[in-house]
Parts: sequence; structure tokens; C-alpha cells
Amino acid sequence: MLNVPRSLFDLPDDVVYLNAAGAGPRLHRVNDAAREGMEGSARPWAFDMHMWLDRIESLRQCTAATLGTAAEALAFIPSASYGEAIAARNLRVEAGQKILLMAGEYPSNRTIWQRTADAAGAHCVDVTPADGERWTAALLRHIDADTAVISAVPCHWTNGAPVDLTAIGDAARRNGAALVVDASQSLGALPFDFASIQPDFVVSAGHKWLLGALGLGWLWAAPRWREEGQPIEETWLAREQRDQFGGDSAVPPPYRPGAARFDAGGTAHPVSIPMAEAAMNQLAQWEVDGVARSLQALTQHLDQTLAARGLSALITPDHSAHFTALRLPDDRLDAVQRAFADAGIVCARRGSGLRIAPHLHTQTRDIDQLVAVLHDAL
Repeated sequence: MLNVPRSLFDLPDDVVYLNAAGAGPRLHRVNDAAREGMEGSARPWAFDMHMWLDRIESLRQCTAATLGTAAEALAFIPSASYGEAIAARNLRVEAGQKILLMAGEYPSNRTIWQRTADAAGAHCVDVTPADGERWTAALLRHIDADTAVISAVPCHWTNGAPVDLTAIGDAARRNGAALVVDASQSLGALPFDFASIQPDFVVSAGHKWLLGALGLGWLWAAPRWREEGQPIEETWLAREQRDQFGGDSAVPPPYRPGAARFDAGGTAHPVSIPMAEAAMNQLAQWEVDGVARSLQALTQHLDQTLAARGLSALITPDHSAHFTALRLPDDRLDAVQRAFADAGIVCARRGSGLRIAPHLHTQTRDIDQLVAVLHDAL
């Protein structure tokens, strides 16, 4: 495990925060960057546009290096749903085809595809695993020549149940389907193998495992879409000759090379950019592999401690390395949730369970406290 002091995070001593899948714990250095950005934005007379644009590109490059991809593949977006809308604008869906969705997925990953299917005369299919079946097998069972788009995730947002995206990507290419991935629940916490998966688009919020600001996330675009993709707005930041405002009214300037054509207007925010920069620099120091190993040690400790207490039935089987959920009986959910709240344990109720999502501030003693409170509340 990485030896990360809890003091790096802005967390009270009496709070056991286990909801990194909802909002990442805030680093003090990210808070400091926010304050500095706010103070700087109050002095517009001292603002240097060229230095600011260089700083934005530096963040793009740092993010690419940290996540294991190329800077030209990344675009700034305000939310995962914005990125999904870019994917929907560019991917071809024809009448009679189907779009595969994972049952119970987050609404932002569903509604844009429902609207897309309706407009094209296609239809959405909610993929639900059969008893004992994993998500990967369920998705593979539905992918065929009629599939236009597969909307998938590295792990289900409610309980960390994993999806083998490399296998899904292979099946998508064999059948001529596009693959769109919302990696908000893994990017920054688990390695993402862009080269093996070969998705069309990957989107991610920036305020979860990337530890940045709400309102600034990322879109990854495959090489084809970096060359021919159409954004959903026409911000000046996404065009060449960004410092020339009096161009030809008949012919817009060309898009910037790569995925920068998809950059959203307003994401070059004087507060959120420095926050993301501070968070990404810290992730780069830790390295995503190191974060993943440390979080896996914590979730393994949770599973082992539950088993030692005779609570193995509550464990989500084969969950992802970085988070899981407690599968509680319906008649005990409220009581356990109240007990956790009384003990200062913060987690999220998702579906029929309580999601447990630690981060590097979490200690094994926090996990031990959670299991002790759980045991007494059942």
C-alpha cells in the first residue's frame, strides 16, 4: 500500500469517509489551488491569456501521461453526460438497430441513448445478467450484427461489479458496433487500457476518483473521431487562431488538432482548472497503479474482516479492486444506515445495498470500525 498521510486530505478526525465513488475526498492542495484561482480571477487586469492557455495545455498533457494515453486524445468537458452527448452526436444509429445499456445504470448513461434510439427508429435493450451470470457474459450474449452502440462501464456504479471491457471491445469490433465507456467510477483509481479496449469514446467526471472539481471532466476520443468528429458547440477555444477574433465571417477557422475540437466552452474555468491541475499532479506522484493496489488492499481487508465476523453473505462477489457494496437484507438497510451515520461513517445507499468506496485516506482501522458497527446493528 502507498503510505499516504490522512493529513493530506481535508477530513475531520471523527469522520470515516467511504464515498469516493460519489465525490472524491478533497486534498488540501486542491483546496489551496481553488482559493488561489478565486483570488487570481478577482484581478482580471493581471490576467495573461497566453500563459493561461499554456497552463490548460499543460494540464491536458499531465492528465494524458497520468492516465496512460496521448494528450491529443483528450478533451475538456463539464460532465460525463456532456461527453455522452458528443458520442451520440457522432455515432451512426439506423432504424431497426439496437443500443445496449446496462440495467440499473446511471441515468446520464441512459437518457441520451434513449433519445438517440427514438430519433433514429432504433431501440434500447436493457441488459440484465441471468442468475449467477456476470455483466461481461450478459453483454456478450446481446452483441450481434444488429448492435449499433454499446454503452458500458468498467464497473457498475452501485456495487463495483466489474466488466471486461477488452472482451466487450473485441465483440463490438467483430459486429461493427461502437463502444462508449463512462469511466467515471474507475479513472484515476484503476488503470484503463485504451489500446486493448479500443473504445470509440470514453468519458469521465473529474470530481470522483480523479479528485478534482465538480464541473470539469474528460473525454477521450478514438483516432477517427479526433479527425472527423463534430462537437456539440462551437467554442472559440476549440478552434485554431484562438487569439484572432476578427476572422472571416463566411469561413470558420479549422478545429484544433486532435480531441481538442470537443473542448467545451466555459471549462477553462479560473478555479476548476487549478483544482484539476493540483489533483492530477498528486495522482501523477502516486501513480494510478499504486492507487489501485492500495485500494485493493483495503477492499480485501473489508472482505476478510466480514468473513471473520461470519458476514460473508454481505460481500459482493468478484467486485472491482477499488470499491464494493454490502448486500444487506432489505429489512436491515435502514437500521444499518442509521448506525453508520451515528458512528460518523459516510457511505452511499445504492439500490439494495450500501456502497463502500474508500480512498487513500482510509486506514484499516476505519474498515474495522465499519464492520464492528455493522455487526452490532444487524
